[in-house]
Amino acid sequence: NKMRERILVTGAGGPAGINVIKLLRDKYYIVSTDINEYSEGFALSNKYYVIPPASEKEEFIKSLETIIEEENIDLAIPTVDEEIEVLANNNIRHREKLILHPRETVNICLNKLKTYEYLKDKIPEIIPAYSQDPSNIKSEKIVKKPIKSRGSRNIYIGNKDEFEKEEGYFFVEYLPGNEWTVDAIADKDGKLVLAIPRIRLKTKSGVSMIGKIEMNKNILKYVETITEHLKFTGGFNIQFKEDQNKNIKLQEINVRFSGGLDITAASGANLPEILIDLWKGKKPNNIIIKEGIYVKITQVYRWK
Repeated sequence: NKMRERILVTGAGGPAGINVIKLLRDKYYIVSTDINEYSEGFALSNKYYVIPPASEKEEFIKSLETIIEEENIDLAIPTVDEEIEVLANNNIRHREKLILHPRETVNICLNKLKTYEYLKDKIPEIIPAYSQDPSNIKSEKIVKKPIKSRGSRNIYIGNKDEFEKEEGYFFVEYLPGNEWTVDAIADKDGKLVLAIPRIRLKTKSGVSMIGKIEMNKNILKYVETITEHLKFTGGFNIQFKEDQNKNIKLQEINVRFSGGLDITAASGANLPEILIDLWKGKKPNNIIIKEGIYVKITQVYRWK
């Protein structure tokens, strides 16, 4: 009986981390980390550690390096934006074990304004009207967004005369149509391997509860184009929204797995598992995606 490979997953208390752990735990020995001792993913892991937050940079890096060494970790998948930012921008021992996107990609995508600025001349048709000054946007109804944030925190929708310029925020035209998330993985060379779009039919605090998997050609074409301009190496997700004429507009790009990843897995693609195979030099077998509506229903586990 060969020893199971040991995978480190960070952010065991967040939807993305919990999903990655769930999707890998049958096949791998899972060591997980979080800053909170009561993190749901701990209950599903073989071993877990409470670590300092990424804001305490040196301590955070040191704790991860130590866990990778002491636990003999084969590969590590970070799932928290702040941690990914620190890991991408600093020297870290055993970097080769971390599945991380290139520094430039991380720094562009973690800043929603930079993402639009970077892509606006390259793929203009998918960039919505945006500005740091609300009066510059034609549409009456606009959305106020933090330039850097995660989940659906601190997002406000209103008429443009209700808003004024504010440090750390920018404004985007309101898009009333379908909201899409595309779960995707790219290999070590930055080649897109799989992208699976779904319409978010029902969300709870920013996470899909009901999703409709639909291999929409238009969306897939845009994802391919984005990955030609930005190099991804690992798991990521891209969010789009339709305007009133059903034109597809980019919302944001997340340099980590999504909170609705289990919906994608249910349709036929266990992305974290395929990603690990890619990192070990194994190409995915023929993956068949079953389109349709998927519902997320939670389960209770006994922990201690």
